[in-house]
Amino acid sequence: MSSTFGGVMAGKAMKILAVDDDPEFLLMLEAVLHHLGYTNVTTAFSGPDALEMLTAANMPFDCFILDTQMPEMNGVELTREIRAIPLYRSTPIMMITVMTDRSWIEASFDAGAIDYLTKPIDSTEIRARLGVISELVKETRSAERERIARSEMRTVNRPSYGFFDGIPMKSVVGSIDLLSMQNYLKALGPFRAMSMAAFAVRVTNAREIYDLEGGYVFGEIMVDLAHCIPECLESTQIRLAYCGSGVFVCLVPRAQFVGVDVLSEKLQELLVEFEHVYSALDYRTPLVDLGMPATVGLGEIAAPQRIIDVAIANSSMNDASFFPSIWGQDALISVAARVSRL
Repeated sequence: MSSTFGGVMAGKAMKILAVDDDPEFLLMLEAVLHHLGYTNVTTAFSGPDALEMLTAANMPFDCFILDTQMPEMNGVELTREIRAIPLYRSTPIMMITVMTDRSWIEASFDAGAIDYLTKPIDSTEIRARLGVISELVKETRSAERERIARSEMRTVNRPSYGFFDGIPMKSVVGSIDLLSMQNYLKALGPFRAMSMAAFAVRVTNAREIYDLEGGYVFGEIMVDLAHCIPECLESTQIRLAYCGSGVFVCLVPRAQFVGVDVLSEKLQELLVEFEHVYSALDYRTPLVDLGMPATVGLGEIAAPQRIIDVAIANSSMNDASFFPSIWGQDALISVAARVSRL
């Protein structure tokens, strides 16, 4: 069963599919979304029902809102099924659930969700989160048009990326987009997020590589580097986001962080293995700097995702000894918002 509201927002309405086995909750969610201006909403009562709608849809959905605990197919399983459809590999998926256990949070983001909210619905919170998703949808459409235009100008049909663009890294262990990483820390909450460490890897000659080699080769080199980073870590719980402009941010359990010096040495060793390949192709080898790690301290209790900005800022400092340790540093530098285009 399903129901659909019709309506027009400024520009093209975001087409949303909400899935929950509780009809009363779906009615309430529809009312909240309608009040917020999201009128193009379709609902489904189960995972199989939702998948049938995806197959039958004339126009693709722009966003999914899923419950986690449902009969037949839970929300995590449904997320995996949606991500297996090429058209929806990057479509925003938000979980709204009563489940607050860390295992459900981890499983949801691992499956491909980009946000995680708990019931009951807070209209202010969902307005803010959907506002971000709506902007993401618009930027994605714009970036795709630009990418197609750049590709059409090339004699070979292959993807070309802007210097500040996000680059697809689905094949990389632990890959996640920057928005998902921020929302993951929010979902954990400040106290559970205290167990995580964030650090950034910056390609210091990224601009040179991009200008000399072009967007396609630059993207390939960034993906090569992304594959190297998890190999340097002893943790199997890494989350890795590419921010654009040659900057990566990593989240690992704080207790499993091997240290900046050890990690830097391992990463350089792996990059040496690429040098002969890059040399044969006449490509520049990436040079990298690692910033000091950041964790949630008293200054980040209200917003644990701030450690991402601090980690990025640390990687841009030429002299790492300037901040010998920023564990708990109370500084907000909004670098991520300026360099990321997801």
